[in-house]
Amino acid sequence: MMPEPPPGQGPIDPRGAFAPPGMPGGQPQRPSAPPPMPPNMPPTMPPVMMMPPPGYYPPPPRRGGGFARGIFVALATTIFGASLLLNFYLLAAVGLAGDGSTASETVLVKGEPTETIAVVPLKGVITSESSERFDKLIRQLEQNNSIKALVIELDTPGGEVTASDEIYRRILRYKKEKGVKVVATMGSMATSGGYYVACAADYVFAQPTTLTGNIGVVMQRFNFSELMGKWGIADTSVTPAGSKFKNVESPFRPETPETKAYLSGLIDNTYDQFKDIVKKGRGSSLKATIDQVADGRAYTADDALKLGLIDQIGYADESYAKAAAMAGLSKQNVVRYHRAPNLMDLLGGGDNSAKNLLGDRSATSSLNVGGMNVKIDRSILDELTTPRLMSIYRGE
Repeated sequence: MMPEPPPGQGPIDPRGAFAPPGMPGGQPQRPSAPPPMPPNMPPTMPPVMMMPPPGYYPPPPRRGGGFARGIFVALATTIFGASLLLNFYLLAAVGLAGDGSTASETVLVKGEPTETIAVVPLKGVITSESSERFDKLIRQLEQNNSIKALVIELDTPGGEVTASDEIYRRILRYKKEKGVKVVATMGSMATSGGYYVACAADYVFAQPTTLTGNIGVVMQRFNFSELMGKWGIADTSVTPAGSKFKNVESPFRPETPETKAYLSGLIDNTYDQFKDIVKKGRGSSLKATIDQVADGRAYTADDALKLGLIDQIGYADESYAKAAAMAGLSKQNVVRYHRAPNLMDLLGGGDNSAKNLLGDRSATSSLNVGGMNVKIDRSILDELTTPRLMSIYRGE
C-alpha cells in the first residue's frame, strides 16, 4: 500500500524514478508534477494503436546476404565479360582465316568421297568481285582430284559483260583441264549475263518458274545536260583537236546523232560476241535462228525449252543426278562449295563497310546544297556518270 503524500502534494508519479539527474551545482532537479487527472479517470491509459490508411503497403523487408550477393554479381559480370571477349576473339579468328581464299563445304548428299560432285553457286548481280570470288573457288576445286563433275547454281539477273565473260571462260578452262562434265541449274532467274555463263555448261536445267534468256547488251548512260542548262552550268572539259570522240560519253553534254551512232557501234560488237557464245554453247539444240532468240526477250522455262535454250525443266536435285549419270557415278557425294566469310562479313558488311570501319572517307564526298552539307557516295556518282557495258535484265 502506497504512503499518503504530504499535505499539498498530489499523488506520487512512479515514473519519477527515471527522472534525469540533478542540474550542475549539486541541486537536484525536481520533477515537475503531472497535470491533474480528471475525476473517475484510471491512473494509466493503454497506448492508442494507429491504423494505416487504406491502400498503404509496408515496404518490403530488407534482404539479407548483402556480401554474398555482391560476390555473386561480381562473379556473373566477370563470366559474362570473359564470354563476350572469347566470342569476339573466335569471331575475329574465323573472319581473318576466311579471307575468301578458302572455300567452305556443305554436304548436300552423303556418298563416296572419291565420287564428289562439286556445286558452286553464282547469285546476285555479276560484278568484278563476283568473278574474283568464283575464280578463287575454282582454284580450290582444282586441288581436289576426287571431284568428278561440276554443277553451277545460277540465280542472277546478269551484270557486267566483262565479269560474265571471265566466269564463262573460267568454267571452260576448268572443264578442259580436269576433264569433268558441267551442269548448270537455274533458280528464279538466269538472264542476260547469267545465261551467258550457262552456255559454258554441257547440260542446262531450269526450274518451272525460271526466267532466262534476255540475250543482249546495254550501255547504261544518264544525260544531265538539260538539267545543267536550267542551272546555268556548262561542261567545259577540254579534249585534243584530233580526238573529237574522246568525251562524247559525257553525261553533261547533249547527245548528237553522231554520238549515238558511235556508241551503238561499241555495243554491237559485244552483242555479236554474246550471240556467238550462245551458238557455240547450244549448238544444234537451238530450235530457232540466233537472231530470233537473241532479240532481248526474257523467256519462261517452257518457252526456253521449246527454243532449245535449255535442255530440261527440273530442280537442283535433278541436276545433281544428271551430273552423276554423265560422269558415270553410282555413289555420288554432292558438296556445295562457297566462299568462307571474312571478318567484315560476320560483322554485317563488305568492302565498303570495312573502309568506313577503318576510317577511310575516300568512298564519300560532301556537297553543299543550299547551306546543307550532303554526303554523296562516290560509287553512286561513278555509276551514274560512267557508261558501262552491261548484260543484265532490268525487267523492261
